[in-house]
This record gives sequence, C-alpha cells and structure tokens, in this order.
Amino acid sequence: MIAIVANSAKMGLLLRHMRATAQSDKPTLMIGASGSGRSFLGKRIHEMSPRKDKPLVEVSCLEPLLSERLVASAEHARGGTLLVTDLDRLDEQGQRELRYVLAKCSEWDRPPRLVTTALPELEVLAKKRLFMRSLYDQVAVLRHPIPSLRERLDDLPELCRLLLAEHSHTEGRAAPALLPEGLAALRSYAWPGNVRELSNILLQVLLWSPGPIDGEAVTAQLSADTTPEEIHLPIGTSLAEAEQALILATLHASRGNKQSTANRLGITRRTLYQKLARYELGLSQASRRKLAPASG
Repeated sequence: MIAIVANSAKMGLLLRHMRATAQSDKPTLMIGASGSGRSFLGKRIHEMSPRKDKPLVEVSCLEPLLSERLVASAEHARGGTLLVTDLDRLDEQGQRELRYVLAKCSEWDRPPRLVTTALPELEVLAKKRLFMRSLYDQVAVLRHPIPSLRERLDDLPELCRLLLAEHSHTEGRAAPALLPEGLAALRSYAWPGNVRELSNILLQVLLWSPGPIDGEAVTAQLSADTTPEEIHLPIGTSLAEAEQALILATLHASRGNKQSTANRLGITRRTLYQKLARYELGLSQASRRKLAPASG
C-alpha cells in the first residue's frame, strides 16, 4: 500500500488533522477535486482508527442509492466504517434514502462510522439548496479539504518515487531513475487530473520511454499548452534553490533542448551540464536517504 506523502505544508496539516479525526466517531467528509485521492484518504482514516480491525464497506453514489442496498452495507459495516463516495452525485431521492439510513443506524448499538467523499461542488450545491443543507451538515461534521497536486509540489519527488516503484512492480521491470529535468517538467505541469493523472503519466513514461526519465520523455506525455511563462518562488527561497528552479523551468520550457536552455540563461552548455549533474546527484542522495533504514 502506498503511504500518504506529506512533505508539503498543506498535506502535513491534513495528515495531522486526519490522525486526530481517526480517533473520533463523528461523520467525516473528504472533499477535493477529481484525482486528488478522496477515497484513498478516507480509507486511511479507517486504517488509523480504533475501528481498523472491523469492516470497511464502500458504497458509490454513482449507482442508484437504494435504501435496501445501503442498509445492508451499513449492517455489514457495524462497528467499522461505512465509506460513501461521490456524494455530490446523489439525486434528491438518493439524499432522502441516505437520511433515512443514517437515522436507522443511529438506533443501533454498534453503528458504523460514516466517511463520505465529494467534489468541492457539493458545498455550492448545499448553499444553493440543490443538496439538502441538513444532510450536508450531518455528513460534514468533520470536513477535510484535500489540496490539489499543484498546491503540494513539495510532495512530487516522493510521490514519483512511490508511484514508479508501484508501476515497476506491477509491470515486472526495474524502476527507472527520474532525472532533474524530468522532475522539472513534472513540476511545471498544471496537473488538472491531480495524483491520478500523475500516476497515469508515470506509467506511460515507464512503458514507452526505456531508460532514465528525462525532460523529453515527460514532455512527450504532457499537454504542450501548460508550459509556464514564469515561475513563482516563496520568500525565504535560497539563491541556490532559486537558481535551480529557474534552470530546470527554463529547460522544460525549452522542451529539453540543452543548447537552447543555455542560450536563454546566458551560460555555456558546459556550465549547464555541470549544474544538471549536481542537481541529479542531490536528487539521488535524497532518494537514498528516504530508502535508508532508521538507525537504533
């Protein structure tokens, strides 16, 4: 199972809140964009909770939410967790069915803990009374907004390592190295499909571009209209970090052409190669530190 990657500030805060939430029995809503990992994180709350040895039963609102099916699922999840996904897709009848079942569960001696997932549009629907406000307030006692991948780029190197390792295992091949220019290309992309899209892109690169993953291999799988015209650096970024970000972003904007990158930056090609080699060494050392067993 892939671990939750929380090197970024936003994911670190979310993980801390999830750990606290896992100790509660209150209904919890995981809300985030498509591909952000709503169901994955909802399941992790169950796994971090005292209920982890009890059943986790998942019900999707993409199918008609009939009270009989929902009651049966809730019965099976007694003492455990009932995960209801895609709540924003519930029609009016489905909302009434869910309210009925939740009322029924409240009478049980060992009711399941309710965890739901939804797109951010659910909040808009509730405000406009297109989704029952009372039901929304009932399921969103504890509410967790999930950051988009674009908001958590500090997690990107570790996410790539884990996803490449998983895909390499399932495809029966060695995990390729992710070169700095490959990571730069991934950082520069807008990621409308979030972590799910990242996983798909890495699988394509793994299968179709044998060898180390460079900027050209990544760019070939990304939409050309997402190349940024500028980069944004937070206050406190060191000069070395700013230089690396600028060089790698320019390399991506130049579609991996090192001579063009050097020309645009006003440095020699040899200087560019030296800097890229240094970044690659730093990336490799960071990956080894992640994999090294803890001492003591």
